[in-house]
Amino acid sequence: MKLLIPLLICMLAFPTVLLADIPELPPRPRIMGIEKGQAAPYAGVLLNSIAAAKIFAEGNFSQTECDLRVKYEVDKESARLNMLLETTRVSMEAMDKRYSSLMEIKDKEIERLSEISSNTNDWSALWYAGGVLTGIGLTIAIVYAVEAGK
Repeated sequence: MKLLIPLLICMLAFPTVLLADIPELPPRPRIMGIEKGQAAPYAGVLLNSIAAAKIFAEGNFSQTECDLRVKYEVDKESARLNMLLETTRVSMEAMDKRYSSLMEIKDKEIERLSEISSNTNDWSALWYAGGVLTGIGLTIAIVYAVEAGK
């Protein structure tokens, strides 16, 4: 604790920023014009090595950077459209399977109902004939009963 207070005072009195060295900056690019007849064998602009390197680097990389940006955007759009196409294809396949399943279920139900309707035991003709015969038999029995009771 006794050492902490002098350390804090020292840090507040002498900040490390004040003790730091001034950073060395690289020389700035310079462009100098020259005229024909001066030390250079041509009329034009004289560049120091830093300025020339900067211009050449920017020139070389600007086309590459543009190409990379265009390729990135094309690839991104291509991926988006492929995803949309694949999603639509999968959705269409699912709808086809659903349609096929529904049609299969409907066909089976139609077949089942057709079998039920064609295989009905239609006893109505027999009931009709039985009723007629029973009626005739009862009529004859009543007629004999009435004749016998006279």
